[in-house]
Amino acid sequence: MIVALAVAVHAGSVGGSFLLDDGVQIYKNRAVTRGAPLSAYFLDRGTTSSRADYNTRIYRPLRNLAFRAVVLAAGVRKLAFGVINLALYAGSALLLLVLLTRLVGELRAAAWATALWVVLPVHVEAVAYASALGDQLSLALELGAIVVAVGFLERGGTGRAVASTALAAAAMLAKEMAVTTPALVLLVGVALGQARARRVWGLAVAHGAIALAYVALRTHVVGAVGQEPITGATLATGLRDAPWLLAHYLWISVAPLGHAASYRVAPPGALALLLTLVGIAAAFALAWRTRRVAAVGLAWFTVSLLPVLHLVPLWADLADRFALFPSLGLAIALAAWLVPWRRRAPLVIGALVVVYAAASVLEARPWRNDGLLWRYAVDLQPNAPLARSNLAAVLLGEGRLDEAAAQLDAVHALGYTRADTEVKRAYVLARLGRRDEAARAIAAAMRLDPDSGLGHAVAGQLAAAAGDDAAAARELATAHRIAPTHPATGLLGYTLQHADDARVDYLRALEALAFDDADGAAAAARACLARAPAQPQCAGALGEALTLQGPLDGEARVRLEHCVAALPDGPDRQRCREAQWGARR
Repeated sequence: MIVALAVAVHAGSVGGSFLLDDGVQIYKNRAVTRGAPLSAYFLDRGTTSSRADYNTRIYRPLRNLAFRAVVLAAGVRKLAFGVINLALYAGSALLLLVLLTRLVGELRAAAWATALWVVLPVHVEAVAYASALGDQLSLALELGAIVVAVGFLERGGTGRAVASTALAAAAMLAKEMAVTTPALVLLVGVALGQARARRVWGLAVAHGAIALAYVALRTHVVGAVGQEPITGATLATGLRDAPWLLAHYLWISVAPLGHAASYRVAPPGALALLLTLVGIAAAFALAWRTRRVAAVGLAWFTVSLLPVLHLVPLWADLADRFALFPSLGLAIALAAWLVPWRRRAPLVIGALVVVYAAASVLEARPWRNDGLLWRYAVDLQPNAPLARSNLAAVLLGEGRLDEAAAQLDAVHALGYTRADTEVKRAYVLARLGRRDEAARAIAAAMRLDPDSGLGHAVAGQLAAAAGDDAAAARELATAHRIAPTHPATGLLGYTLQHADDARVDYLRALEALAFDDADGAAAAARACLARAPAQPQCAGALGEALTLQGPLDGEARVRLEHCVAALPDGPDRQRCREAQWGARR
């Protein structure tokens, strides 16, 4: 019944298009589409994604191997990733049922708590988002590690201890959040009444050693502990915001509606922070006085969220998928509270299951494509700059330059200081003829990231358009040093040579595609084909531009198939293959 419920509620989430970062992490990632030596997935950060900035912040080798396995088995298809996500989710629900039964000793209470967990709308993202396969894999592995740990704590056995630590290590290699497993082992010991038992502490120490080894390996490979440098200021901010973020995670975990792909959480005021701390303390005290296992569940929720509460710098304020594993703690608390009321629970919990199931179906609707997703996110979270920035990319793809510029201007007004966003804003403003504003935007981008090769290329193009060839040449030299292969660098070089041929049009199309500017790319690609009708690169660029504007059919399909058939294996042919894989279906 639990598996049937999971499938019934979330089956509608498995199809649709690739979304969010699926491109850079799956279908544009050559380690996924073409493969790499096994050791490279663990030791070469370049296998993480096709974006260099992601590769210095994320380390999930087992997730990337899972991506590769799905592609080998079923091709680069969103449906295949969705089916695997749903299968892992349903399997984890069964593991949760086992764990709850062992912790509270009552199957009926465990079953109702599991059923409610399965239909929580906060889990829609983790099923619908292909790249969340890492979250689902980590959930199943870490939950398996805890279930095996319970068996070890109850009956002993070296094999169980080894299996538990091995599963935990695998969970960490799928997603960093699993690093809190050692603390969860201690909490399970408390729930079982073995807080001082030698087995509990021995197993926790073993898990702790694995976690330390994982952190050391991750730091060695990516060159950092967090997604941004850890300083005294970031730590102080994290300590201030952690209780506030914890309260927000509790809210999105239980909220039936209002889930977004990106959230913006304003820093708490002194009174709000004080009330939050009092509320957290009161909740723990009440749970401990009523049901010890319920207190363990609340502690589980808190502890497993520690990696994303900004104690270590993190890009995202909140994310629904980050609540996937922590929400198990809420299921533990609910199961414990249901035990005395197990005979009367079905009426109330059954009604909640129906309400949350309906809400999950509604919340899954925007996850069909990026356009729906980011419009919905901006409607829900108008102050979330990432939502507006991603909506701007969608609008560029739709050829709606004025609306894209309005979204990027709003991002700028919100104080979202990211160099890549300002570079995109400069590009769009220049396309609209707002060159003075574009110059200010690119200057801001260069202050934020002086080593942005794309930024220097765009700055050079703006200088060339203003007639300052000397400044443009200086920017070109810098762009060549930092990003010699980026199409914007090549375009600037050809522009300064006053070349007027198909190569310029092709590079202009690639630059527009780098900014998701479908109209600009299509116009440049058609100009390229007008000069060189047999050029397959130009056909590929046009096909890729057309896939941004609609389905992979008609002219888009013909152009991309021509590109793949006519070109030898190499970067240009790979671009056409990626466009076929990532096209909206």
